[in-house]
Amino acid sequence: MKTQQNNRKAHLGRVLDLSIFTILILFLVVTVLTSGKANLQTDSLDYYTILQRLTADRSRPIVDNLPFVEQRSPGYPILAMIPYYLTTALIEPFVQTQTVSISPEPSATNPAQAPSEAMSFPPQPLLFKDVFFKDFSIGPQGSALTWKLLSSLLLTSYGFFFIGLFFVVKTLRLLDRPVWGAALAPLTVITMPIFMHNLINTPTYATLTAFGLSCVFGYFFVKGFVRKTRSAAYLSGLFLGLLVLTRLETILLAGIVLIGLVLCKEYRFLRNVILGALLPAAMLLVYNATQFGNPFHMGILKGNINLILLDLRYIYLNTLNPQSGMLFWSMLGVIGILGLFLNRQPYSKILGCASLGLILLILVRVPIMDTCIGEGTKLIGGLPITCPNTLADLVSLIRSDANRYITVLVPFSILGLRSLISLLPPLWNRVRARIQRNPA
Repeated sequence: MKTQQNNRKAHLGRVLDLSIFTILILFLVVTVLTSGKANLQTDSLDYYTILQRLTADRSRPIVDNLPFVEQRSPGYPILAMIPYYLTTALIEPFVQTQTVSISPEPSATNPAQAPSEAMSFPPQPLLFKDVFFKDFSIGPQGSALTWKLLSSLLLTSYGFFFIGLFFVVKTLRLLDRPVWGAALAPLTVITMPIFMHNLINTPTYATLTAFGLSCVFGYFFVKGFVRKTRSAAYLSGLFLGLLVLTRLETILLAGIVLIGLVLCKEYRFLRNVILGALLPAAMLLVYNATQFGNPFHMGILKGNINLILLDLRYIYLNTLNPQSGMLFWSMLGVIGILGLFLNRQPYSKILGCASLGLILLILVRVPIMDTCIGEGTKLIGGLPITCPNTLADLVSLIRSDANRYITVLVPFSILGLRSLISLLPPLWNRVRARIQRNPA
């Protein structure tokens, strides 16, 4: 009788869990379709340019002098080549492309003028749903924002975002719990304001793609421990390599994962992870050879916009400050990372240590504009970088950056949250038993 009651409760829990998951996913889909913006700015200008070069697109570059292109991790535009060539083969021959003239940024009409990091293309808001089959002509220089390039970046970002959410659910299923906790995946995203900002306002950054790659890596990494399959270990290495190729700072996360496998004496797992990562490494060599003439070109390591500093004020603003800190703006994400250490499984401990390692890197990697409050504009690599005028401006920058960088840790945070939730029923039973033994 008791077993039947438990089975009934588990069934109702699964139905409720999946119902909430479905509702939240539909909310995210509707949000993307109605509010997602396609404007290029800062980082995404570089990614657009890289994709344009990789595909040998014949349209004129929007901005000629982008000094940070060679420093960008190329994983995102490399992956965007997939929808680009699919669009070229399967869609473009059957549609007519409309040319739309838009008002350009001043630097777009004057190639001699250095671009500013605050530029947006087009200057007017452009929604994701309005991008398709339209090329946007910018100014008298003949530059054009082409729908194939732009939509390829957007489809890559949104595609990996939603694929990532479903892979998180697949990971939760591996834990073999009566209730998976599927609703935790979209719920965690929705409760992180900066993540939602990236989803709506800056989808052409690498953030969403990196999140999706992290989700897929997490699934195969956990599966490699739970199911002990060689293919899972290999695929975890493949997607970990693609993650590093997309967000360079995650090389620290990858390094800690490899060290964790050594400490756990999972040497066969380690070997297969390394073998899987060889393909992304080869992709980087080919990219360097084709774009810079040298497979070992080190442009990706130049990074002259960040400093390594131990700044206590910066650490406070990134963590404990209510206006910008991760503990307030990414609360579920941070709590989930701590929850990873409550799970006794080796994979959970490894992911927890790797997550903390990446957070520590974020706390000491200080953008140079965060060190020049009130100094106006600085030239870095030929690009005018605007310093924050006030401490409030600095707080706004930190809030955006720090909480954006940790989005790659959200898949692991969700596992930690599930571990925390699984501890609540036994804890409640203990409290209830104590109350019954010692009634007031």
